[in-house]
Amino acid sequence: MAGVVGLWVLSGCGAQLPTEETDTAQASESASASAMDADLPKVPTEQDVAWELDLYPTAGVGGISPLSLVKFWTYERFIINGDQGIWTRPELKRTLLAKAEVDECFSAIGGPINQPPCLLGTKPKRNQAYVWGLAKADRSLYFGTVANTLCLVQQGFLGFATPQENPFWVCEFGASQSGTGDYRPPDLQRYKLDTRELASLNGELPIWADMLRRTTVGLRSAGAQDGVVFLAGPSLIRGINLFAFDARDGGFLGAKNLPQFNNIREWVNVRGALYTGVAYSVVQGNSPGGAVLRWRGRKSTNHEVLFNFDVVGKTDAEVANLVEHAGRIYVTTWPTFNTGAPLSPQTARFTGVWRSPRLEQNGLNHRDADDWDKVWDIRDYEPDLLAAAVTGGGAVASFDGRLYWGTMHVPFLATSVAVGAHAEGVLNLDADGNGSLGWLELLNTALGTHRSTSVFQSDELGNRNESVRVIYGEKYLPIYSPRAKGYTIGFDAAHRNRLEKPDPRWGSSGLGNFFNAYTWSLEVFDNDLYLGTFDWSQLARVGLQEAIEGMPLPPMTPPSVAADITSVEDARRAHHDYLRLLNIALPKQGADLFRFEHRNKSAVAESLRGLGNDTNYGVRTLVGDNKALYVGTANPMNLHPDGGWELIQLKKD
Repeated sequence: MAGVVGLWVLSGCGAQLPTEETDTAQASESASASAMDADLPKVPTEQDVAWELDLYPTAGVGGISPLSLVKFWTYERFIINGDQGIWTRPELKRTLLAKAEVDECFSAIGGPINQPPCLLGTKPKRNQAYVWGLAKADRSLYFGTVANTLCLVQQGFLGFATPQENPFWVCEFGASQSGTGDYRPPDLQRYKLDTRELASLNGELPIWADMLRRTTVGLRSAGAQDGVVFLAGPSLIRGINLFAFDARDGGFLGAKNLPQFNNIREWVNVRGALYTGVAYSVVQGNSPGGAVLRWRGRKSTNHEVLFNFDVVGKTDAEVANLVEHAGRIYVTTWPTFNTGAPLSPQTARFTGVWRSPRLEQNGLNHRDADDWDKVWDIRDYEPDLLAAAVTGGGAVASFDGRLYWGTMHVPFLATSVAVGAHAEGVLNLDADGNGSLGWLELLNTALGTHRSTSVFQSDELGNRNESVRVIYGEKYLPIYSPRAKGYTIGFDAAHRNRLEKPDPRWGSSGLGNFFNAYTWSLEVFDNDLYLGTFDWSQLARVGLQEAIEGMPLPPMTPPSVAADITSVEDARRAHHDYLRLLNIALPKQGADLFRFEHRNKSAVAESLRGLGNDTNYGVRTLVGDNKALYVGTANPMNLHPDGGWELIQLKKD
């Protein structure tokens, strides 16, 4: 195989060092830098992976070969993409400002829910998992949380229903005595930077507003302007719930449900105005799927005055993240499907980047709502339609004159959608034609639909002279083959990404880490751009340990779907082998925080281990000022002593 890889490189399929604006200083710096201390896998060699690969059949079944996909993800892509590795060079001092408290005592799945202090025979449990929305205002950090997110995602996105418990987390699902499964109401918090005090804002709420909090999934976003702080998130019932506070003292101003929208992810301050992005609750025909709102209100306890918003932008899909760049607002979107429609490439409104009209002196108004343009589509990069249909738009930033954005991939979501499409006759994954899906076919589907986060950079996006580069991504990607009845990888035009310049500029997707699934946050601080990820390697390792010890794993596909087309045991076997094979590439655990020091420099790592706590699997929120960078982590390890969200300050000595 080494000779074949050498042929790819020599024939021009391997990525070449960038010739445009080559930074000689960086080359010198890299030459003298120390290695990554094995935090991320070094560029693997054939010998590194051969012992595992030899255990599996080379041909697979029918026209598919899961082994070829394993080789691609664990070895070949690094050679093709010209990965140079990522150096670890931390520059910022870390201070833990606050952490989720123990809020329950766990006894057993289905057992009584007890409150601290925890008695002998029970385990301390931290339900609050993410700093989901974070904003800075008047020397305070305001943030909202979400509880037990891993359990909510497994149940809501992947259809899991069988309770699970391990030393890291417990998901009780329908067995919980809470009556609401693993759901717990979110917290509204204020951290005073001057006094270093954490204060709950829950007690500021009148009874009616607290009832609204108790029907909120989580506080997914935060924004502040003109003395008002908003914390907002999706409702359990319908719409989105907004809570407003006085930025000076945290006093409650008001709360409101907006039923016409069903998601709200981020707020941005642009030239003295506050904007946010939302998803519409009902999407039919050619109606918009998302909108950009501008706050027109002012500080007041009058709800009509306080919650006064204009729709100043309409997009085909849910608005995710926003930034000002080159005199316009750019937003990334999430895939959106008409209300009641299945998750399918045939019904998808694909992820993209949209831009506003040029900002005038007074910003955007309602007359600008229909004048936004979709200037990039995930299908401009992704060659497989099903993978494209479930790819989300990640964080977006303006840095050093260029626009940066990334992608988000919920682990196993694309696999579940593919298996569902097979059940409905949209795809045929039955490679051996025996009428059911065995473990090799499911393994092939999981490997073929997998994606790690990709990061893009652009000059003049949407203009005549635009140039879009994938800076961390894949030149070639697996695609579904009707002929093979499954997913294949090849180094040809059919599998090549769709960009005009297909070679990744600096390395492979996930910034070299297979388990980096989200570009979750981007923030400019002290003239550098910081990128935070969701790294699910710890989830994979815990699953692998359970498999080795003989404990049952949850099916890789939803049980209701798997039972219709194949045995659940085959799904378990495929899940087991998926994790076991990818143990080849298992990096150090914990979310990664990367730093770009110049638009023509590749990333360096500020941290590859969850900023000192490897159970922090996500750098969920980043907020910077002229003194420090503030991090809100994602950490759903509700039974682990280090579990629960963290609020961290990063600053230079």
